[in-house]
Amino acid sequence: MQQSFNGLTFIMGNEAQLRAMPEQATYPAFAPEILALLHTFSRLALHDAEAKAWPDVISLGFWCREASLTQMRAAYADLTHCYGRGVAFHIAPGNVAANFAYSLFTGLLTGNANIVRLPGRDHPQVAIIVRLLAGALTQHPALAPYICLLRYERQQSVTDALSALCDTRIIWGGDETIAQIRRSPLKPRAREIAFADRYSIAAIDADSYLAHAHKDKLAQAFFNDTLLNDQNACSSPSLLVWLGKETQSARDVFWQHFHAFASRFYTLEPVAAVNKLTRLCLLGATWPGVKQVPGEDNLLVRVELPEVNSAIMDLRGNCGFFLEYVARSLDEIVPVCGERCQTLATFGIDKETVNAWLAARRPQGIDRIVPFGRTLDFTLQWDGYDLVAMLTRTVVS
Repeated sequence: MQQSFNGLTFIMGNEAQLRAMPEQATYPAFAPEILALLHTFSRLALHDAEAKAWPDVISLGFWCREASLTQMRAAYADLTHCYGRGVAFHIAPGNVAANFAYSLFTGLLTGNANIVRLPGRDHPQVAIIVRLLAGALTQHPALAPYICLLRYERQQSVTDALSALCDTRIIWGGDETIAQIRRSPLKPRAREIAFADRYSIAAIDADSYLAHAHKDKLAQAFFNDTLLNDQNACSSPSLLVWLGKETQSARDVFWQHFHAFASRFYTLEPVAAVNKLTRLCLLGATWPGVKQVPGEDNLLVRVELPEVNSAIMDLRGNCGFFLEYVARSLDEIVPVCGERCQTLATFGIDKETVNAWLAARRPQGIDRIVPFGRTLDFTLQWDGYDLVAMLTRTVVS
């Protein structure tokens, strides 16, 4: 029975190409043809005047550089007999503009044909990335049949049809989105990767911070981790944990520098300001002992917590809404490091200390430990998944 694709809007590709995708021969992982396409995209992105206005687009261009892809490939000893699984169907999140491209490029690097449901939200970055990709494909036309970008409303019949085509379904979204999409069945041998709703935290040693000579640069790094995407990415910290002796002095100086940087580069929308106030009221009504830290305006809303746990993280916010906790040691944050905790960003805490703590306490969560400024750096090991392993099949000979 032929699947119905009524309701699709094609941004790149067409219905005939979509239907033909299961017949496309898969590529080996990190095939030279795919690397060449991504190198071309990188060159176009890094020299494009419009792209330069969007840091997330430029970051994507850097991610695709030849040196970057060579480093990714070097992490895998032998991929000689690894091929794409077939068709990868990517459902991109609506709140992080460039995410669809990282997902798509990962599908390409692992040798798959790719169907991508683009964000429904009108992000300018999406249009720029699509334009640059179209330009790259004019130089690599043989790869055009491996990319289909589309949009559609939440129609299960369309999700059913697209899911029936794919060999791997990749869902980026909240728990409700994942549950809804899982109503659409997959082929018996198809695989699903679900990137569920998670949160991230940051830990900073106060004494190391006060001794740091480049506090403005650290403020910029934390801005890139958080407000660059309105704290909407799962990897953007929403809780900042303070360690060390001089925590009060360090907090005062840190937020002073951060506010100065954010006030220059971040625009707080009225609806976000209202949402932050609502979130603050909910926290105050739900958790006794929470305290708003006074500030000069509502660009940043800081809430000091009397304790930390996974339940209190359900009331985390975005757009400059930060929870804070002063801890005597990392042991105190174990309750917040359950399976829903994705990334731990650190400053002034040496790697050996963190690794020893992880080995001793073995929290269910924390899949990534990165320095400030690196939480949004996408890698092929994400959310605890090795995406090369998940998106390829190995031929044993």
